[in-house]
Amino acid sequence: MSDVGAPAAVFEADLSSQGEVFPLLLLALGLRFVQTTPRASRLYCRARVEHLLSPEALRTLCDWLLTEPQFTQLLPDVPELRRLQDDFAREYPLAFLASQRLVLAGGQVILDLLITKDAEALSDGLTVAATLETCRVRRLHDQWKPRVAILGSGLAGCNLAAALATRGARVSVFERSSTPHTGASGNRQGALYIKPALAWSRENRLHVLSYLFAHRFYQRHFAETQSTQQPWSHCGVLHLAQNDRELQRIAQLHAQAIYPQRFIRPLARQEAADMAGAQLDCPAAAMPHGGSLEPAKLCQRLLQHHDLRVLTGQHLNESDWDAVVWAGGHPQANDPLSPSALPLRPIRGQISSIRVKANDSTTLNAMPKQVLSGDGYVMPPLQSEADSTWLTFGASYAVNRLDREISEIEMADNSRQLAKTLPELAARLESTQLHREERAAIRCASTDYMPVVGQALREHLGINEQPDSEIAKTLSGDRRLWFMTAFGSKGLALAPLLAEQLACTILGEPTPLEPDLADGCDPRRWARRAALKGYSPSTGGTG
Repeated sequence: MSDVGAPAAVFEADLSSQGEVFPLLLLALGLRFVQTTPRASRLYCRARVEHLLSPEALRTLCDWLLTEPQFTQLLPDVPELRRLQDDFAREYPLAFLASQRLVLAGGQVILDLLITKDAEALSDGLTVAATLETCRVRRLHDQWKPRVAILGSGLAGCNLAAALATRGARVSVFERSSTPHTGASGNRQGALYIKPALAWSRENRLHVLSYLFAHRFYQRHFAETQSTQQPWSHCGVLHLAQNDRELQRIAQLHAQAIYPQRFIRPLARQEAADMAGAQLDCPAAAMPHGGSLEPAKLCQRLLQHHDLRVLTGQHLNESDWDAVVWAGGHPQANDPLSPSALPLRPIRGQISSIRVKANDSTTLNAMPKQVLSGDGYVMPPLQSEADSTWLTFGASYAVNRLDREISEIEMADNSRQLAKTLPELAARLESTQLHREERAAIRCASTDYMPVVGQALREHLGINEQPDSEIAKTLSGDRRLWFMTAFGSKGLALAPLLAEQLACTILGEPTPLEPDLADGCDPRRWARRAALKGYSPSTGGTG
């Protein structure tokens, strides 16, 4: 591992005019630069490509590079090049016309790959750029270890803390509760999923790219962990066509070929049931990049693997920070550092979990092997102790509610959704009267359904007479206050990429999001729309 906090560098190349372009060559040269430049901890590689290599062509290229005299002196050692090849195969992107960030060599080499043509793969023929003069290296900044305070220890705060600490920042996480991860991030299980739209809108593009980055992030961190206690299960997600509208939507996705088959594909009823390992009575669409996670364990893992402080039961009491990030859920009126003046809304969600004994094989065998997403969701079984397994399902979706008391009505609704999705399993669970737990949490969403990630201004805050109002005025006035919130029910999909975006923004390093996506998340977007379209920012228009 390289020294944390050393300067980053950018390795730039525009080889798109060459036709078949091989990002691996760029990456290999970049890795060589990192290895021979002791003070460079990270290399950001940027490349525009017209096509993607097939995995077979990738292997052929690696073998060819190792035998070509013109490259052997430039490339890293063979083991490192093979490792880079394995990393690239793991991070291999889907052919969406967008920029996608790949993280390789343990974070030493970061590739922003802009795909400019709609082609999934090429033949095995090799065409290498005749000249490499277009490649150049520039260093971003000297060593800098800023002090950053993050307010909130949920998915947003923990992902951001890890992204910053990896880059050398000195991070402190403040949690007002006595224990961390007490909000929606404290749910027993959550799903990595999105619902792809028929239009390639800005919101949909952000969700798709975040979802794919999150999949690579979890695979990179947890796929090789041989432990039943790891928080990530790459089990896949089935979107169930439980009504005519959803059935028509899935058919349109397939007919219009909007997405690659490796991203989402339709399944007939029996094929869906076989994949789920459970009795289903409807067709579905399979999204193999999805999975299930234990959010609290994920947060704990992110915080434990880095040298940072976690301060529970404490408020921010001084402004002597290079950056402060408010990364909480729905803002409270008495918190002057929160985005309480932005058009955000709370969404209450109650989930249900039932404990099944390990010797109840009939019930365990009826549980799904994948995440099932329909009118509600059903998670695959989660083993928590040696003698028991949990089945989690739900969840309610109550807009503009902040109460967290357990609702019998929502509990019954969750049961009805389970019975609709898996009637035989629901009937068995009802007849055996197993131990059941309920949990309610509050999500935060914006009125335009985009997250809020970016720099905070004075007008975004609900500054009052609270003691920390002066801190809020100072931080916002000095442009040292940032927001990272409003993930709605997509926190597991959005948090890793948006943490990467904000960490790089704060530190002045290349950011992964294209400019229009970054603008769509910016807290200032409502004011911009108000100036352009003549409505009040408080109305939260979606223009």
